[in-house]
This record gives sequence, C-alpha cells and structure tokens, in this order.
Amino acid sequence: MKTGIVLLSHGSRRPEAMTTLHRLKDYIVEKGSFELVEGASLQFNQPDLPAALAAMAGRGAERVIVVPIFIYQGMHMKKDIPEVLAAERVKYPQMEIVLAGNIGADPKLAEIILDRIREVS
Repeated sequence: MKTGIVLLSHGSRRPEAMTTLHRLKDYIVEKGSFELVEGASLQFNQPDLPAALAAMAGRGAERVIVVPIFIYQGMHMKKDIPEVLAAERVKYPQMEIVLAGNIGADPKLAEIILDRIREVS
C-alpha cells in the first residue's frame, strides 16, 4: 500500500516559518521509509491541509497519515482538523486518511527542552 505522510503545522503569518517544517520533513524522509512526505499548515501558509491531501491523491497515495505537530489537544485537534479531514475524505473516497495523535507531553520532547535550557545555561 502506498502510504503518504502529511506533517501538519499550525502555520504562521511569517512565510519563513515554513523553513522549519521543510527541515522536519527532510528528517522524516531521511529516517523513515515513506515514499511520500508533505508539509502543510492549518492556517496562513501554503500548502494547506486540503492542498497537501490533493497532492497525495495526485501522487497515488492509498493511505495518508496526517501527523499534527501540536503539543495540546486544543480546538484545532478536537474540532478544526477533524472537520477538514471529514470534508477531504468525501473528495477522496479511494484514499484512507487517518489522523495521528498530537505530540503531547512526551519524554523525548522534554529532552529537547532540556537541551535548549542547557544551551543557554
């Protein structure tokens, strides 16, 4: 099964914010074994989530895992993203679209935070 990954960020009014998402995408391509990886933003930047899913469909993805780069289970995770995905599933019935869990309070994230603290200590 041809599986695609969409890394979903919140987005920013600053276009250069996409640079970080593209770097993260490159790391996922390097370390993972996925043929298709896209970065997308929920707001402000392109591609947005519908555009990224359209690209996945155009590239023949049979299954797409949307990975939200969100720490909290806020309104975007509980309402906004599921609503967008429901509409997109109607457009692409041949493509399974699944939503991965948000990052949350993960010990790996705590290690990154500690690294940042050490950098300035």
